[in-house]
Amino acid sequence: MRNKAADEGTRHDSHLGGPLAILLLACAPVSTPADEPAWHALVERTLAETCAIRKLPIKHPVEVRPMATFEGGYTKGIGSTVWEEQYAGAWRDGWCAVGVYCESRDKDKGTVKSAGRPRGLYDPAANVLYVNTESEEFNSTVAHEFTHALQHQNFPALNALHLWYNRDLAAAGNTVIEGGAHVVGWSFRPSRRMQLCMMTVEEDGSRQPQWWDWAPDDFTALEMFPHAFGPAISMEALLAGGTDGLDALLANPPLSTLAVLRPAQAGAVDFIRLPVDTLAGALSGRNCAVGLRNTVGAVGIWALFRIHDGASGNRPPAFVDEWQGDRFVHLSCPDENDELAWLTRWRTTRAAEAFAQRFRAIAPSVAKYGGVLGANPTAVLRNRSVIVATPGLVDTVAAIETSEVRTFARYDDWIESGCFPQEACYDTDGEGDQGEVRSTFEDGACPLDAQTPRAFSDWLARVRRARDPSLRRIGETEPLAAAAGRLGVFCATNTAGNSDLKNACRAGYGSVGYLARLDADPDWQLLPACLGSEGFRAWLESAYYADVDRPFASPRVVATTHGAALAVRVLERAGAAGLREWLDAPPMSMLQLLRPDQPGDVEFIRMPRSGLAEAGCHIGASESQGVLGIWNLLMDYGRWPEEDGLPSFLEDWRGDHQSFIRCDDGGEGETTGWTWTSRWRTTESAEAFASHFRALAPAAADETGFSAAARVHLDQGTVWILAPELEPLAALLKDGVESRAYADFRDWVADGCFPRDECN
Repeated sequence: MRNKAADEGTRHDSHLGGPLAILLLACAPVSTPADEPAWHALVERTLAETCAIRKLPIKHPVEVRPMATFEGGYTKGIGSTVWEEQYAGAWRDGWCAVGVYCESRDKDKGTVKSAGRPRGLYDPAANVLYVNTESEEFNSTVAHEFTHALQHQNFPALNALHLWYNRDLAAAGNTVIEGGAHVVGWSFRPSRRMQLCMMTVEEDGSRQPQWWDWAPDDFTALEMFPHAFGPAISMEALLAGGTDGLDALLANPPLSTLAVLRPAQAGAVDFIRLPVDTLAGALSGRNCAVGLRNTVGAVGIWALFRIHDGASGNRPPAFVDEWQGDRFVHLSCPDENDELAWLTRWRTTRAAEAFAQRFRAIAPSVAKYGGVLGANPTAVLRNRSVIVATPGLVDTVAAIETSEVRTFARYDDWIESGCFPQEACYDTDGEGDQGEVRSTFEDGACPLDAQTPRAFSDWLARVRRARDPSLRRIGETEPLAAAAGRLGVFCATNTAGNSDLKNACRAGYGSVGYLARLDADPDWQLLPACLGSEGFRAWLESAYYADVDRPFASPRVVATTHGAALAVRVLERAGAAGLREWLDAPPMSMLQLLRPDQPGDVEFIRMPRSGLAEAGCHIGASESQGVLGIWNLLMDYGRWPEEDGLPSFLEDWRGDHQSFIRCDDGGEGETTGWTWTSRWRTTESAEAFASHFRALAPAAADETGFSAAARVHLDQGTVWILAPELEPLAALLKDGVESRAYADFRDWVADGCFPRDECN
């Protein structure tokens, strides 16, 4: 038999973590004697930085312990909470009766199943913060939970957000509680900082479509609602008003989930006191117990129809936007069918009619859901109200219709009323059983004038810049994308035999095309501005190199990541006009990508075709390795450690050219071999390259085409490498080779795309 009893407003001091536990938080630094774990020092530093960021005084102490010592759990549909078995059962039965949530029970214990431990939570009864000390998010978790302590110690009226009393109000109010904690906690993590920067509060913003895609037969929607919508709301408040803006949200949080979803149109909310005694009296003789009383709210009503008639999409049905208030009570009857009474109120008669019509269609499904109700509930329309009642309570519709209703537009007004329909607010002074209020920081630590950490201030400045409407969109994305496409075609047809130039050009047109695609996508248009050039490159590299051992295994990937980073730098400096200039003059070598601030032209080389022809030779293939090809070669054959970065002598590279030459020996056969000419800015760098090549040549013969017998010649800043079979051509190649240097892509094009005779 189900456990029926649950008194609305009953206090359970075993609540831990999640939306409920944060009502009674208190925190202070932990002493760190030499024999205590090293993570204690990180805790103290994180607490101090959190204080400096949030700028709220601390009042109560807390001990920080490893999560491994926590003996509680997580109850799905309720939160990171340990509730008495009796109440958890009533919670399940009540929401099953309404038809919006029904979690299966453990067959052996008859209780709601619990999941694993979260990363961090508070036990307010013991004043203990538990945290997973091995998590990569350790300091972020400490900052998040400590922020909750500061919130509730300084805004004790938040204690009235009882999870069991008004689920819709709790989900809505916790958007500013969880959102504010996320803003602070996530500021300690680069990936989360990026996410916060990109979040917007506009309807259909990037977070909403993903959030709505939750399993319908679940209460995850209301559990996750504060975490999905709170960060964007709190971030906007912080940007607009600093920490005072966050304080203003905590002083008057939203009164409903609809007010979060539709802040401009939600309006005031009707709070309802159902005639519970009258309803229970109508069932006298049946030994029915009053169970859960709660508010479903706009999100819960949308869940109801998603579960029972398949309503889906990225937003609730239109009539849900007209919700004004609701209240239900579940009456548990041990020997007969359970009963349900539910009063919903709407801003228009049309919305009330739409709800009534939709509910009547799903009433049989609701009755079967979870096995709690035994008969179909009826929906009775009364002007702008709809009363849902099971058969045993149909005769009480008139009494339900006259329920006491009070309307509130602000949270503080609702608090002043005594938290209607409660008789009085719960623990609104915030003291509870915390004991004497005292500072736990020595020498007045956590002062309100503590300097905000520089990293936080710098990040916030970047976010403000990214959110600047004049800077957040590139503009002219279609013309830019078209110009990038034209450059791509041009480079593909004019860089044959020069992979270094081809990859450098790809960095130019590929990066602009990529930024144009991001700019056209609401989910990603703020990404470049939020990360900046270096952060953007690191973000791309983390994706591209996730399954690659070597950081520079692919010239194409280097072109993509470094090119995008440089394009972001151009965008930051000169906007769309800068990107157009970037397309007109893209990089001409991979060295210009790796060392963009290092001046210097690029030298292109052409073998003496006519002279070779007179000698009975012709060029079969050509290529340019560039610095990236040489660097990879050095790493492949142990000439340079992978983690040491670009060898310094490669920074003096000016250009190189490889040719495969075939010579007719006058009917006696054919002589073939490779030649490799490279130019360097200094003789020392040329000598360094020659030395490395001689050392790796024996092992790298298959890859380079040069055997250990290859001839290496130095001529000041030029290195000539020839297959021994081609040594007779050395003088011809040295005297007849033609080279031209270009500092700008446009100059190269104007000169006919040398070593071509003319550009295609």
